[in-house]
Amino acid sequence: MELNALQVYEILKGRGVEFLHHANSVQTTCSFLRSGRLMSRGSIISSGLGQTPQYSDEIDKKYGIWFDVFTDTVDIHHRASRRNIYGPVLLKIKLEILQVPYMPPLWISKKNPTKWVDGEPLANRWCSSIEELKNQFIKGEFDQMIVFRHIGGSLPIKEYVSDIILDEPNQEYYGLKFYDLAAGALFSSAGGSGMQITIHKRVCNYGCKCQIEYSSNPEAVIKYYFPYT
Repeated sequence: MELNALQVYEILKGRGVEFLHHANSVQTTCSFLRSGRLMSRGSIISSGLGQTPQYSDEIDKKYGIWFDVFTDTVDIHHRASRRNIYGPVLLKIKLEILQVPYMPPLWISKKNPTKWVDGEPLANRWCSSIEELKNQFIKGEFDQMIVFRHIGGSLPIKEYVSDIILDEPNQEYYGLKFYDLAAGALFSSAGGSGMQITIHKRVCNYGCKCQIEYSSNPEAVIKYYFPYT
């Protein structure tokens, strides 16, 4: 199930993929930026850093992917025209990170682990060869995630983060806009590790449902925008 990173890079680049994407909460992303690394759920806990609980945490532990780092090949919020359930902060990571010398083999999922079934063959969960990837990869297929499994739970991204896209929920907390609170926390965290970041306010597609979802679920806004618990 392990695929050579350089070969994966060539296939993705040839299909028009320019960035890997990772969406998360403000608190969890601040932990990434302070360390200059994208980190697995398990690694953040082990390091004593803060992160926002996710609905998939128990599934990750169950299937032995708690220390793996997951990325997408597209901006799911943009593609699906609704908020990303993992959080309002999107890191855009240059695809060239796959060309880093000595990058361990990658794993490419066939379906989101939340859809895995106990006892099913690994071939149902993971792409088994470069040829299979060539034949089956579709840019924008949400289930096909690029997974870093043998990197010690963290991926240095300091030189590869292109931009950060932050959702605007159009809500306030005692007069302070959630967007401003989040952007300030992200900039401060990046400064702690010397990362140079650019934050863009998300521009949604016509008909995007995210504003309806944010306004109807203020608890989720508090959960995903506060930089601390």
